[in-house]
Amino acid sequence: MTVSDAEQRLLALDPNRSFAVAAPAGSGKTELLTQRVLRLLSTVDAPEEILCMTFTRKAAGEMRQRIIRALQQAAQQTTATTEHQRITLELARTALARDKALGWQLLQTPNRLRILTIDGFCLNLARQLAADSGFGDQVEPLDNPLPHYQRVIAELLLPALEQQTPVGNAVGTLLLHLDNDLNKLEQLLVELLQKREQWLSHLLQARDAKAYLEENLQAAINEILTTAHRKLAPFGSELAMLADFAATQLPDAKRYLKIASCQGMTSLPDGNGDHLDRWLGICELLLTSSDQWRLRLDKNIGFPTDVDGDKSLAKARKNSMTALLAELREVPGLRDTLEDVRFLPYRFYPENQWQALSALCQLLPTLAASLSVYFQQHKVCDFTEITLAALRALGSEDDPSQLALRLDYQITHILTDEFQDTSSAQFEILRQLTAGWQPEDGHSLFIVGDAMQSLYGFRNANVGLFLEARSQPIGQVQLEPLDLTVNFRSQAGIIEWVNEHFPAVFPAEENIGRGAVPYSPTEAFHEAISGPAVNLEAFLDYPDREAEAQRVVELVAEARRENPDGSIAILVRNRTHLPEILSALRRSGHSWQASDIDPLATCMPVIDLMSLTRALLSPADRIAWLSILRAPWCGLDHHDLLYFVTITGENEEQTGFPLLLSQLQSADALTQLSPAGKAILKRVAPVLIQAWQQRQRKPLRCWIEGAWEALGGPDALGSATELEQCRQYLNLLETHDHAGSISDWQSFEKAVQSLYAAPEENADPNLHVMTIHKAKGLEFDTVIIPGLNRKPRNEDPQLLLWQERVSEQGGNQLLIAPTAETGQEKDELYLHLDRERKLKTRQEIARVLYVGITRAVNRLHLLCTIKAGDEPVKNSLLNSLWPAIEADFKARSDTIHWHQHQGDADNDSLALLKLASLKRLPPQWTPRLANTLRSQDMSSNDAPGSQTATPWQAESDSTARHTGTVLHRILRQITLEGIEQWSEQTVVERLPFWEVQLRQLGICETQPA
Repeated sequence: MTVSDAEQRLLALDPNRSFAVAAPAGSGKTELLTQRVLRLLSTVDAPEEILCMTFTRKAAGEMRQRIIRALQQAAQQTTATTEHQRITLELARTALARDKALGWQLLQTPNRLRILTIDGFCLNLARQLAADSGFGDQVEPLDNPLPHYQRVIAELLLPALEQQTPVGNAVGTLLLHLDNDLNKLEQLLVELLQKREQWLSHLLQARDAKAYLEENLQAAINEILTTAHRKLAPFGSELAMLADFAATQLPDAKRYLKIASCQGMTSLPDGNGDHLDRWLGICELLLTSSDQWRLRLDKNIGFPTDVDGDKSLAKARKNSMTALLAELREVPGLRDTLEDVRFLPYRFYPENQWQALSALCQLLPTLAASLSVYFQQHKVCDFTEITLAALRALGSEDDPSQLALRLDYQITHILTDEFQDTSSAQFEILRQLTAGWQPEDGHSLFIVGDAMQSLYGFRNANVGLFLEARSQPIGQVQLEPLDLTVNFRSQAGIIEWVNEHFPAVFPAEENIGRGAVPYSPTEAFHEAISGPAVNLEAFLDYPDREAEAQRVVELVAEARRENPDGSIAILVRNRTHLPEILSALRRSGHSWQASDIDPLATCMPVIDLMSLTRALLSPADRIAWLSILRAPWCGLDHHDLLYFVTITGENEEQTGFPLLLSQLQSADALTQLSPAGKAILKRVAPVLIQAWQQRQRKPLRCWIEGAWEALGGPDALGSATELEQCRQYLNLLETHDHAGSISDWQSFEKAVQSLYAAPEENADPNLHVMTIHKAKGLEFDTVIIPGLNRKPRNEDPQLLLWQERVSEQGGNQLLIAPTAETGQEKDELYLHLDRERKLKTRQEIARVLYVGITRAVNRLHLLCTIKAGDEPVKNSLLNSLWPAIEADFKARSDTIHWHQHQGDADNDSLALLKLASLKRLPPQWTPRLANTLRSQDMSSNDAPGSQTATPWQAESDSTARHTGTVLHRILRQITLEGIEQWSEQTVVERLPFWEVQLRQLGICETQPA
C-alpha cells in the first residue's frame, strides 16, 4: 500500500538539503529519523560527523536501537515485509557497505553513533572546555537545586541590606516595592534563578535596559495592531466612515467612551501604538464589554434614530453598520485580535514600576554570577547552568571559540527530535553550532517536531521556536518545511473523530509570538474496525467521582474481553486525579504497571506515620495528636475524640502537650470516655508516654518506628504494599535525622511529597496507569481518559511576570513586569502578560488532550463528571473539548453515553459513610515481638494483609450507614431552613427526635460511631 505522503518522506532523505519536518502523532517520525541517519552514514567519512539530539535518554536509546537493529537485519539479509521496512533495509545495506569500506565496525562499536540528549550534549561541551565555560569536569547536575538557590540568595541579600552599594540599594528598592516582605523577595528571586536562561542573556546584552525593554514592548504592541490592520484593511474605508459617524453622534453623556476618539477618522489608523486610542475606539464600536460581536446598535454608541431630524440617514448608517458587523464576524480570528487590542498595555514604563524593574536589572546579573561561582566552588550545578556553560563554551556567532570551530569541522550533519519542546537557550546552541555553515557546503540540519504535541511550557519549552524555524533561517541555514500526514498508529474511526473535533479545539490561526498552533488533519493508514472507535461518557449530577472510577474498571474488563492480550492505558492529566480510580482497581483485584504515579503522601498509613512523627516532635501540634488518637492503632470514636478536643482547646496556651499527655490516663478521662475508649487508652497511653520519655535518646527513625510498632501500626496495615510504603517513609525519615529531630520541616514535607509507591512485582504487563505527559511517544490498543472535567492545580499569583516571545520576523524579545506595588492598582503590563500566560496555558491544555487521545490504536474512552446545565471547569480537558461537543451536550445527543444520577439518601451520604467508617485494632490486640520492618526474611504468611496478621476490624457497616443517613437528613434540614435559624437551643430541642430515628434504624445508645 502506497502512502499519500510517500514523496515527502523520500525527499526528507536527501542528505544535501535541510528540512523542518512537521510529524503529527503516529506519523512514524522515529522511523524517518532512523532512515535519514542510515542515509547519511553512506555519505560521511566517519559516523561521528552525524549528531543526533533528543530530549530523553529513552528516546536516544530507542533511536540507537533502531539503527543498530536495521544494520543487523541488513547484515543477516532479512527480507522486508512492508514498504517502509524495504526502504530502511536498503539504506542499511548501503550504510554497511560504507562501514566495511572505511572500517568503522559499527555493529561492534555502536557507541560511535553520536545520539545524545540535548542536556547530555551540553554537558559534554561544557566539560570539553571547562576553563572557558567556568565548568568543572567533575560537576554533576542536582536533582533538587532549590536549597542551593536559597543559600546563594541569603548570602547575597543579608550583607547587601547593610551596605550602601548599587546591589544594596537595589535590594532596598525591591523590598519597598514588596512591602518589606523578605520572604516574598526570596520567592521572587528563586523563581528568576530557576528560569534565568530566559532573561539573563537579554539583560547582559542590553546597554540601556529601559530602552531595550520598552523597544520590545512597543514591537509587541505594533505586531498586534498590524495584525488587526491587516484583517480590517478590506473594510477600512467603510469602517472609518461609520466610526466617524458614531463618534460624531455620541450624546454628551457618552463622550467618555473610546468611540469618541474616532471622530474625524477617514481611514484605518496605522498599525502602531501612536494611534492606540483610535484602535480602542474601533474595538468598542465592534465589540461589547464582554468582547462579543455587537448585536444591538443604539444612540448610546452613536447610532440614534434620527440625525438632525433626518431618520433616513440614521437608518442607512445603522443598516450599513449591521451589514458590516455581519461581514466582520466571518473574518477568521478577527474577534480574538480585537480582544487582544483591548488588552494592550502602556508603551512606556511608569516611574514607580520602572524603579522596581531597574532594581531587578541591577541585582539579577550579580545574583546569577554569584550562583555560578557557588556551583563551581561546591562542584554542583542545575540543568540550566549546563546549558549556559555550553553557550559560554561555544562563544558567540561573531567570535566563536576554538571548541566551536573544532565542532564545525567535526560535525557535518545535525538531527534534532521533538523540536517543538526546544527552549530558547537550546535554540541558541543550535544557532551557534551552525553559525559557520554556508549554503551547499555539504552540511545539513534536520529538525523534526509536532507543534500540536508541545506540552512542556512549564519547562521553558517555546513552541514558537519550531514555528519560527519553519519560516525563518536558523543562522545561515534555511530549512525547507515538510509535512507528514499519514497516521500509522490509529484506526480510521479514531482519526476521523479527531479530524472532525479538533479544528474547533485548536486556534484557527497560527501565532508565532503566542505559540498558537492550528490543527493539521491526518490520514489513517489502517482501516476502521467494527464497533465505536470513540466512546464519550458523561456522569450527570453525581456527588463524587466514584461512579466514574467504577466505570473505568468496567471498561478495563470490556477491553480484556475484546482483546485479552491487548494493551490498556488509563491516562490522566495529573496524578491527583487518580485516587478513586486506583482504589476501584484495587477493590476489583487489578494490578497495573506504573511509576511515580501513586504518591505516598496520600496513602493513609503514611499519613498516620507522619502524624505520629509530628506529634512526638511538635508538642503543640494538636491536629497531629488528634490524628494519632483516631488512627487505626488507636481508633477513638468521635464522641471520645471530642473530649480531647475540648481539653486541648481550653488549655493549649497554658500547658499544651503535657496536659494532653497526662489526660490520656487521667481519672477524669476514664470516667468521661466510652468503655471501648477506656480499653483503647489503657493500651495506647503507656506507649505514647514511654515514647515521649525517650525523645532525643535514640536515632529519629528508631524512635518513631519503635513507637509505631508498639502501638500496633504494622498490624493495622491491610497489605504488604502498605508495609512497603511505610518502609519508604521511614527510610526517608532516616535521611532527615538531625540530632534526633527534623531541622527543616518544609524540606522534609517536600521530600515526602516526592515519594511514590513502588511498582508491584507481579503487575499486569498490559495494564498501564500514567499521566498523559508520561504517555507521550507511546501507544496502546485501548486508551481510557477519565476525569476530563477535573479541576487543574491552582496557580499562585506571581510577583513578576515575563515572556520571552518569538517575533513574527524571528528573534526573541523579553517582556517583563513586576506586580504592582503593595496597595496600588494592578499594572497594565502585568495584566497583559498574565492574560498572555493564561492564553498559552489554555492552548497547551488543548495539546495535552490531543496527545492523550492520539495514544489510542483501536478504542478510545473519554469520561467526565459534570452537573447538568453547568459549563465545564475552567482549564479542564473538557473545557478544551467543549467547542466541539457543546451542541451534543446541550441536545443530549446519542453520540454521548449518559449516566444520570438517581439521588437517594444512601448515595448522598456516601461521603459521610466514609467518614463514619472506622478501622481499628481489636481491644485484645497485643504487640508482636518481631521487628516488622527490619525482618528481612519475613514470610508472606506473616506479612501484613494476611488473615493472621491483619487483626484490625471494621466497625459495623450498618451502624455507619444509618448514622450517615440521619446525619444527612439533619444537614439537609439545616440547608433548607438556613444556618441562621439554628442555635444550640435548637439542637437540644431536636436531639430527642434524632435519637428516635436512630433507634428506629436499630442503633442503640452504647454503640460507637
